[in-house]
Amino acid sequence: MDARKIRFCLATAAAALVLASCVRTSKPIGLDEIVANNQAAESGHANTANIRSIRIDLSMQDSGSSFDAVYTATRDGRMRIDIIAGGTRVYTEAYDGHEGWDYGKDGSVPVVDPYAAALWHGTQFPGQIFGLHDLAANGHSLEYTGRETIEGIDYYVLKITLSDGFVTYRYINPRTWMIERGRDFRAFHPAIDDKKTWIETVWSDYRPVDGVMRAFLSVNTDLTSGKVQATNRVTSIKINPDFDASIFVRPSSAPAS
Repeated sequence: MDARKIRFCLATAAAALVLASCVRTSKPIGLDEIVANNQAAESGHANTANIRSIRIDLSMQDSGSSFDAVYTATRDGRMRIDIIAGGTRVYTEAYDGHEGWDYGKDGSVPVVDPYAAALWHGTQFPGQIFGLHDLAANGHSLEYTGRETIEGIDYYVLKITLSDGFVTYRYINPRTWMIERGRDFRAFHPAIDDKKTWIETVWSDYRPVDGVMRAFLSVNTDLTSGKVQATNRVTSIKINPDFDASIFVRPSSAPAS
């Protein structure tokens, strides 16, 4: 073989190596790395284990109505939400750690809420007191199911199965590592209509609160009909606020009007 053929063969081999290096896929990312990246983006070095409770004030648009709300939750799974219209409380739902209850305007009789599980679910989801990294310790499971592209973003999709079997999904943006979407199959307002559908929640407008990034806007959409169900704007977030723990306890009789 003459010198020209040798040089040609060497050049061809070099080109093949360059091409191979271009098409070689990188090592697939794993669940642990996804969770660690999300934790770093969400809370950095903040010690979220010190979060014992949270209060979120909201301005809500739901089913064509506008009102305010005050949501309070604790690390041990208790919660309460008060719906306020025109400065007056018009409805309350709560979970005391064992059962749920609700009541309407002042003077009505508090009753046991048959949909207590949904109230408890909200206290366990990442984004309030807990993060993705807390789920296993709380008895829930987390699974990486692959990638899904939505509106040009190739999200990492995580499946969360709570300890009672409820399943929900979280979509993590690979550029910001924040949770931007959630999807689950459930009734949006089970007390009004218990028909289940796929509901998507989109979180945005992240801002730091005591060292942790919090979404100040969420939008719920029925994926089957495409109808927007609710838009929630956060007006205030307080970590470890002062409150009377009795707010979670169902009154034995109708509160005074």
